[in-house]
Amino acid sequence: MKNKLTVKQKKFADEYIKTGNATQSYLDAGYSMKSKNGAGVEGQKLLRKPKVKDYIDKRMKDIEDAKIPKQKEVLEFLGGVMRGTLKITVETDEGPEEIPPNWKNRIDAAKELLKRMPMDDPLTQAQLRKLNAEATLAESRTNESQDKSGRMRKLISKKSDKQLEEMIKSIEGGDGK
Repeated sequence: MKNKLTVKQKKFADEYIKTGNATQSYLDAGYSMKSKNGAGVEGQKLLRKPKVKDYIDKRMKDIEDAKIPKQKEVLEFLGGVMRGTLKITVETDEGPEEIPPNWKNRIDAAKELLKRMPMDDPLTQAQLRKLNAEATLAESRTNESQDKSGRMRKLISKKSDKQLEEMIKSIEGGDGK
């Protein structure tokens, strides 16, 4: 076939990917030359051949792609953290010890997993909106109690609190706003 590399061309390309040295790759691939200078010239010629160049480019892309985790790998990692089955090694006085992630890490992993899950169910969406509104309301009240520096801040906060409470009531009422 025209598009296939010869055994020597493939060996050259694989060696070149490892070393970046066309001269040594040419010699390591089994090509014979009387001088290193000649091997360098021939190695550079091989690098310019479209099928060798395409092969090297494809292999380099595959190597780069392997460094980036795939979606399944990320989900498995987060699942392992959430379940506590993924352990980390820590050094103690008695030597290395494997420990599961703490609760905060497990909860954070669960939140990250939820972000990646489809939420097509209207009830689930309403529950999430309610939880977010309640969290915002609680945070607002905490900020108000910590910040007593101005009347305007309290007025704005009370108005926001009232809007959030109305939103929670409408969600609880089932109209899904």
